[in-house]
Amino acid sequence: MKINNSQRSVKIISEIHPQHYGSMNEIERLIIFSKLGGADFVKIQLYNSEKNLGNSERSYLEINKEELIYINNFSKKQGIELFASVFDIEMVDWCEEIGMSNYKIASRSVDDSKLCKKILEKNKNTFLSLGMYDYNKNGFPYENYKNINYFYCVSKYPTNLGELNLPSFLNSKFIGYSDHTIGIYACVYAIAKGARYIEKHFSLNKSMNINTQMAHVCSMDFNDLIELRKFADSFTLINSKF
Repeated sequence: MKINNSQRSVKIISEIHPQHYGSMNEIERLIIFSKLGGADFVKIQLYNSEKNLGNSERSYLEINKEELIYINNFSKKQGIELFASVFDIEMVDWCEEIGMSNYKIASRSVDDSKLCKKILEKNKNTFLSLGMYDYNKNGFPYENYKNINYFYCVSKYPTNLGELNLPSFLNSKFIGYSDHTIGIYACVYAIAKGARYIEKHFSLNKSMNINTQMAHVCSMDFNDLIELRKFADSFTLINSKF
């Protein structure tokens, strides 16, 4: 039995950055296949490489305002929602102009209080990864904002399965899991432990060796996405019977 998209208890976020390797044609293909594979959202990253990352190595991956508008409209035509990890405070305004409903704050941006507060004060659904933040020592950041949702994450590309310490998503402050392991087994385990959101990089060619921090090898491909969607939906159906 298939379920209606609105009935899904597990949402899948297809992260296509930097897997688009600076090609708008590839962005379009990734969005189309994300939709066909069953993702609920497609996500990009908005930054100025020199300003936000300290060098120009990833300048070819930058998305400007006009491109963001185009990507958003293209996603709408495919029937899949776009949102972004925003690294630059000025680019939050771009997202507001196109009516973005969700935001992502990357773990490396947690200490940028101006950026985080500007995003959170939009009162939109906001996901925050804690892969580079010691929440055991410092507590969960920005807890006073009701629109914040925490993702468990290990910020290593790729992450070995033995480096994970997945929480019980039913009995913790974590609502989702941002995955950087090879394959989908960790995602499946996270869903079994109650994760309501799974975020994973998406590539149409995992064998590519692009000189970026995040390797294609720890991405999911189209077949991986289909299998992950099937498991997530079967988990939804099982839970709906009880």
